Amino acid sequence: MKRFVAVFLVLMLTGWSAFANESAVAKELVPVRHYFEHAKFDNMKISPDGKHIAFTFQEDTEKKLAVMKLSNMAVTASFAFGENMHVVNFYWGNKTRVLMEVAEVTGNLVNMNGSPVNLYAANIDGTRRLELFRTGMSGYTILHLLPDQPDRILIGKRHYAEKNGMRAFTIDINRAKERYLDDQPQGVIAGLIADNSGDIRIGVEYIEGKTFDENKTVIHYKKNDSWQRLDLPSKRANPQVRPLGFSADNSLAYFSSNHDMAEGDVAGVFVYDFTTSEVSLIARHAYSDVGRAFHSHQGDVLAVSYMATNNEVEFINREHRDAKLLAGLQAAFPGQAVSITSFDRAGKTALFRVSSDRNPGEFYLYDTEQGQARYLASALGKLDNEQLQPMQQISFTARDGKVIRGLLTLPPEGNKNLPLIVNVHGGPFGPFDSWGFNNEVQFLASRGYAVLQINFRGSGGYGDDFQRAGRLQWGHAMQDDVTDGTLWAVEQGIADKERICIYGGSYGGYAALWGVIKEPDLYKCSVGYVGVYDMPLFFDGDGSDASRSRGIEQYISSHVGEGDDYMRSISPVHHVDKIKAELFIVHGSRDVRVPIVHANNLKKALDDIGKPYEWLVKEDGHGFFKVDHRVELFSQMAEFFDKHIGKAD
Repeated sequence: MKRFVAVFLVLMLTGWSAFANESAVAKELVPVRHYFEHAKFDNMKISPDGKHIAFTFQEDTEKKLAVMKLSNMAVTASFAFGENMHVVNFYWGNKTRVLMEVAEVTGNLVNMNGSPVNLYAANIDGTRRLELFRTGMSGYTILHLLPDQPDRILIGKRHYAEKNGMRAFTIDINRAKERYLDDQPQGVIAGLIADNSGDIRIGVEYIEGKTFDENKTVIHYKKNDSWQRLDLPSKRANPQVRPLGFSADNSLAYFSSNHDMAEGDVAGVFVYDFTTSEVSLIARHAYSDVGRAFHSHQGDVLAVSYMATNNEVEFINREHRDAKLLAGLQAAFPGQAVSITSFDRAGKTALFRVSSDRNPGEFYLYDTEQGQARYLASALGKLDNEQLQPMQQISFTARDGKVIRGLLTLPPEGNKNLPLIVNVHGGPFGPFDSWGFNNEVQFLASRGYAVLQINFRGSGGYGDDFQRAGRLQWGHAMQDDVTDGTLWAVEQGIADKERICIYGGSYGGYAALWGVIKEPDLYKCSVGYVGVYDMPLFFDGDGSDASRSRGIEQYISSHVGEGDDYMRSISPVHHVDKIKAELFIVHGSRDVRVPIVHANNLKKALDDIGKPYEWLVKEDGHGFFKVDHRVELFSQMAEFFDKHIGKAD
């Protein structure tokens, strides 16, 4: 295990000093493996008594959890759950017991939404490991850790055969015994929210309609010991409402919503006052939805981030001591994202993470009484931040007048007439490329390529209307946005129009193939990585885990399209004769999200017309997780790009 180094950073509230990194820039190329090895430290949280740290780390196909004693940095226990099993989240149940949420992750491009997650507890010395909840016909959500009841936590439990949705229980973290709570909202409750005291105060009811757009969301809230319905004066048929948290005294509830914008929406921050029953808008960004909320050690909301920005943060309660701490840390690490992962219960010690486009992540402890920060560890210690390239926000106007945003990363030398890689994100509906460290982008930039990431319509982060604009535009306007972004880079003089390739994974793999079909003269080469290529098969059910999801047919019909003829019209497998570009097809033989039949059907179609291509299949999942497979893939990818569009001059 990496030796911990202690570095002290004095942060005075009256004059915060900057933390300087004096490391020299290495001239030689950074080895491929340094970019794609697993994080040595993925996340860290301090115990309620401030004496231990729990942290997750990755080994081979697993993400494990370990506990370390702060006084001597000795590991007291480590927990693993088997091949492809990841500790996807963890909590301190009390000062001697950790809670671990564990799920199977079959590739590093897998979206975990809807995946079954099991809950475990164990002592910090490794003893008394116990499964608290196994997701099957029932699922759960942790609602509150109940620090005043150290042996119990509050969960929301839903049984898929029952009609009343989620119900609240407490569960004993030593014996896995549940206890039902009587006072709960009526209706088919999709989510419950507890206040800072651990009392259920809000219920979110989900009413399923005949079509995707007829689904409704209703908010229930508890006031004066009775449940009432919150009637928002909405200008939208189905507004989005997401609770963010409460004030310290639980008299205010904060939530993000777009209910007040009839069109061109972005989610703003609203506050509901339980005393006056008034709802007020208190914050909204010009183009970005609300991201995460920052909380104090007492649980109240301090600030929010805006997800589609360079980590812009807006404070809700700037006068709180912990808000001043957060603002001071931001000033001490300018241009970086600072998040406090945890406090001890007394609020005397904070554990925080610093990251940016040029920083994969560093962890520190901060003593609020002494005003000192102590360096703990780095996620990828072999990467020097000074060797990494800045990521710029860009925007352009698409052919139909819609503003499209994205990110541009340039190589270390040169900013004009560069070879360009257009890197298309997966999803496609909801995910988006965001500012921050991206190992693929940094690797390609280090090899002399400009990298353009385009958040085409349908991407998340820019409001519900922008995401809805991608519906039924798979292969059409969504692809045109990628094309228009590529042409923008040429017009700006950034890209050499004769040296452009397109690459993506999952839906991005589809877009990489469809791009060279729809625009055969624009791209010189294409890399399709675990992509969807046979659209009729995708619509009919390709055997993937997603194809067995409830409501998937309704979702595909409303978002992608329906009918064999239509699916064939946007299917790469059925239009390979239009391809002029060089191809590199990559897939995992164990991919359960996009089964390898898609790559095999594309291979057969190419073989049938005698179109050459490069081919790489590894025994891995939806996005290679094994480090050796990643190194092999990106080494070959760099050679492929060098061969067809060359490095920057």
